[in-house]
Amino acid sequence: LKSSLESRAEHLADRLVPWTLAGTAAVWLLTRNVTRALSVLMVDFSCALKLAMPISVLSAIREASLYNVTVKGGKYLEAMAEAKTIVFDKTGTLTKAQPKVVDVVPFTDKMGADELLRIAACLEEHFPHSMAKAVVDAARERNLVHEEMHTQVEYIVAHGISTTVEGKRAVIGSYHFVFEDEGCRVPEGDEAKFDGLSDAYSHLYLAISGELAAVVCISDPLRAEAADAVRALHEQGIAHIVMMTGDNEKTAAAVARAVGVDEYHAGVLPE
Repeated sequence: LKSSLESRAEHLADRLVPWTLAGTAAVWLLTRNVTRALSVLMVDFSCALKLAMPISVLSAIREASLYNVTVKGGKYLEAMAEAKTIVFDKTGTLTKAQPKVVDVVPFTDKMGADELLRIAACLEEHFPHSMAKAVVDAARERNLVHEEMHTQVEYIVAHGISTTVEGKRAVIGSYHFVFEDEGCRVPEGDEAKFDGLSDAYSHLYLAISGELAAVVCISDPLRAEAADAVRALHEQGIAHIVMMTGDNEKTAAAVARAVGVDEYHAGVLPE
């Protein structure tokens, strides 16, 4: 897409052409000198206007590509020059998008961590999300066979998964989905354990029959250059840097502090 400057240059060039031709004709009529008439055409700069602007934009786009920056057109270069706020996604932008399960915290005495991880992997294996892949990979590393053991799987975008496991309703996903949408609860007496979960990790909540069964703690390391990039943007005049994420409040706050953004929003849905 063209920048507004390119469009204005084209319109200006088009408006200059009739005046240039009229001036050439007038000079020839007044002087009957072909050289003088042609000199008017020679000093016309409508062609230069039309050529120079696109070339300068293409040159800037090429220069950006040398730094692994892709620009879709002059319109976006122009917008970037005027930007005062930049909004980052967290996963895959400020973090490496290589999540790894670091712990499975059980909230039930009926099943151990491995069994709960096996159920979680069984639910997550069909969905192409980086967090889901981390759960499936963790189960595979522990040699936990997670054959089909559920029915009527329902995947709710950016929320989680609900299904039936051995006749019991099981859900896995975000805090918002499990506790607010599904109305699940923390087992009585485990509130302190739940509140003490580390905010250094992202959390997947697994609930069975309306009660929290496990929390899968997932680490997604920050990109080493994230904080430096945010600092450099501030130095370049970007006054306001925002981070948005679907992750929980604690993890979002920890990442925001680490990279130095000015504002963050946690639990954000696609819409």
